[in-house]
Amino acid sequence: MLRRLVIGGLVGLAMISDACAQAGLPTVAAPVPDDAVFGPPPEFVNEIEPQDPDAAVFDSFGGVRYLLIDDQHDARDAEPSLYIRRVREAINSSGIDALASFQVSFDPSYEEVVFHHVRLTRDGETLDRRDRTQIEFARHESNRDRQMLNGEVTALARIDDVRVGDTVDYALTIRGINPTFNGRDFRRFGLNWGVPVERRSIRSLWPRGEARFHDISLAGIEADIEHRRRRDYEEFRLAPTPRDVINAERGTPIGIEQHPVLRISSYADWADVARWGTPLFTLETSDAVQSLAADLSAAHDTPEARLMAALRFVQDEVRYLALTYGEGSYAPAAPADTLETRYGDCKAKSALLVELARALGFEADAALVNLDAGRGIDRREPSPGAFNHVIVRLRHDGRTLWLDPTRSSQGGTLEHVTQADYGFALPLDGSGEGLVSMDEAAPVAGPTLIINETLDLSCGRNEPARLTVETILSGEDADINRARLARQGLGGLQRAYLDFYNQNFGAADYLEPIEIEDDLDANRLVIRERLELLAPYEDGAQEGAYAVRYRAHGISEVVDSNSERRRVTPLDVAHPTHIRHVVDLVLTNNGAGWTLDTQATVLENPAFRYSYTSTHLGAVYRMEFETETLAHDVPPDATLEVLREHREMINSLYFGFDITEPVD
Repeated sequence: MLRRLVIGGLVGLAMISDACAQAGLPTVAAPVPDDAVFGPPPEFVNEIEPQDPDAAVFDSFGGVRYLLIDDQHDARDAEPSLYIRRVREAINSSGIDALASFQVSFDPSYEEVVFHHVRLTRDGETLDRRDRTQIEFARHESNRDRQMLNGEVTALARIDDVRVGDTVDYALTIRGINPTFNGRDFRRFGLNWGVPVERRSIRSLWPRGEARFHDISLAGIEADIEHRRRRDYEEFRLAPTPRDVINAERGTPIGIEQHPVLRISSYADWADVARWGTPLFTLETSDAVQSLAADLSAAHDTPEARLMAALRFVQDEVRYLALTYGEGSYAPAAPADTLETRYGDCKAKSALLVELARALGFEADAALVNLDAGRGIDRREPSPGAFNHVIVRLRHDGRTLWLDPTRSSQGGTLEHVTQADYGFALPLDGSGEGLVSMDEAAPVAGPTLIINETLDLSCGRNEPARLTVETILSGEDADINRARLARQGLGGLQRAYLDFYNQNFGAADYLEPIEIEDDLDANRLVIRERLELLAPYEDGAQEGAYAVRYRAHGISEVVDSNSERRRVTPLDVAHPTHIRHVVDLVLTNNGAGWTLDTQATVLENPAFRYSYTSTHLGAVYRMEFETETLAHDVPPDATLEVLREHREMINSLYFGFDITEPVD
């Protein structure tokens, strides 16, 4: 999980991974502070003069002018400190809303927040507004619906009587670091954002030799970062400078950073991070887990079947619950404890699966990944904060398998199980291997989603139409829908589907319950439906005619259609996607009197391949749509072609027919 420190509307990122509780670690969140603490700034802080509003370089943004964003950091103590100061001017009423409050999030189990000042300048006079600022502490748990609790607390400050033209200046310090890091630190300081900043100032102090990695995330960005080495410490400094707006492009892969960041880490490389993480997952074996492994061995004939049984046990018999309190944000629960409580998060489930797999004779280790930005993680600074998820790397018969124990209802044998693919992973096996590419497993042959629909309009306008649907899912699509079926039940799934048909055809009803056929070993899920569409028609373009309109809904967008055509970043593609949607339209009058052209369209570009064919076969008009993605992203110079053909593909999915009454 990424923990965001929200400071006065601009966001600084501090990385906290998806987590759980280890034996001896807290299972209850630290108390919420009762009152805000005010005090002087730390001694290492240098006072920075904000920009004079009358000498502003940039226009305001959203009714706010950012006069100073100052971050000062000291990693020389056992508990590092981050001093934050923001000075902003309200240009109009929209700016008042932004200035009248600010907030900061922290973990009270190892961090403390000290406020230094809240000042308001009006008509040239600076006023101390501490007595007119209410600071409340609350635990929001924004990921509670996802069964993730981290104990994080947000301090929300509200300032009375803020007016247009006022300048609000506040400062605070966050002190402390997750004890799991053993005093090692890593920091990211933004240099530009989607808003202009009159003065950006950075100062970061480290014990000499501890800043083993440092750079700016984007090449070509001008930032005069001074790196000074003192006798017993070193300093990184950006003198107060104006920083212009950088607008992020839409449709860019999450792993591509679009705003420059000064990155500093006490970890020299990814192998260094692995050396930190490996001891966390070096856990003692337990009799309970060994006994479970013995039971699985007795119940299944082959090593592969035993391993799949172990995987499904951890996925489906141990519920997902993340208690990310304190050290539990990175350290896994002991496998025996997870087995006893029957809950755990990614780390706990991975640790349990690793022990089970080893007990069954497999080579297995935990591996750190990033669910969102994993394909760009090799461009990140090495640190534990680069990761937000844990999976298992399994080696068997010369193959490497990446298994995610937090998934559920997975089908397939070990040879064909859908593997996790997050781009890069950091195995915690003690080898010093460092970051490795997660080689993609051989894709499922053919589409993973096939929809065969028969829309029978032969009885004409005065009778209901009939819709028969067969949906065939394989690979990850089968896993996802099998898990959905487990959550919703057959009745819930049928209601959701019926809502869709009602929205697209008006009144609809099932002629019989949905039929499910699930071949777990083949990982093939088939859903069959038979519906009656009571009023699918509308008036046609010609007098006496009526019409039916539909869309090949199985074909989805594979790129963001609103992405910039001319761009400097790659265009993200929803890969892998392979879908086929076939519609058989049963015509009136047994097809007599209909003149329908045979059509064929093929589009192919670096992002996807799409085909559409239509054929008139007597009483039936068949339309076949198929799309298959070809890459995770495409270079900027291919974007224009991709977006043009993507729009053409989407437009071709809609169809409509004018119909005349059948002849007796």
